[in-house]
Amino acid sequence: MSIDIPGFFITGTGTDVGKTVVTAGLARLLQNAGYKVLPVKPVQSGGIKTSLGKLDSPDGDVYKSAGAVWDIDKQCPYIFEPACSPHLAARLSGVELEVGTIAEKVKSLEGQGTLLVEGAGGILVPLNGESTMMDLMKELSYPVLLVAGNKLGTINDTLLSLTVLKQAGINVAGVIMTSSAGPEPSEFGMAADNIRSIEDFSGVKVLASIPYISNWNPDELRCWAEVDRALAEIDLNSLANN
Repeated sequence: MSIDIPGFFITGTGTDVGKTVVTAGLARLLQNAGYKVLPVKPVQSGGIKTSLGKLDSPDGDVYKSAGAVWDIDKQCPYIFEPACSPHLAARLSGVELEVGTIAEKVKSLEGQGTLLVEGAGGILVPLNGESTMMDLMKELSYPVLLVAGNKLGTINDTLLSLTVLKQAGINVAGVIMTSSAGPEPSEFGMAADNIRSIEDFSGVKVLASIPYISNWNPDELRCWAEVDRALAEIDLNSLANN
């Protein structure tokens, strides 16, 4: 089976909202439905130095734990040790990131499977002195999936992000909610209202909501089973023809 578009770009309302788990979970969802999939992390900061002195991708380790195909040299072309914004991590490593070059490396993987491209941080995170992650989204022209935490304040954060994407002419395929930082709010029906308000004010559908998973460990199948159940709400036919 194949999807009519080369890939999706997974971004978030900020750092630590669960983009990596969503990307890995989508890879599982699509693979289980018979699709070929390649997760891609074009720019990784916070790389971990191995005993051989090579930098490893912590996000790539999560993809592998989820059962996805992973070749760090192809799927993570830029990896830096400093755990900071990509532009600063690159500068500290003596590298100048160029949006066009990053996009070329990603596009070279097209045809090998549906690409799930995970950005770093949020939409306007700088890649260099002039360009942001959104410029890479525009260069690739893949539909965007926005990951947002289901918590107090997410309505504002998510609507701001969606407004910026829409104003840039970027196709947003949907929003995926997570509770990576802790259990979703239980007071006042807030969790359900967050989803309803985001959909009502933006016109963008919340495709799924991943619950808080206690003692998260990507090497444990029970954790991925929770992710699988949540993402099973996504209509793959609609997503495939976005």
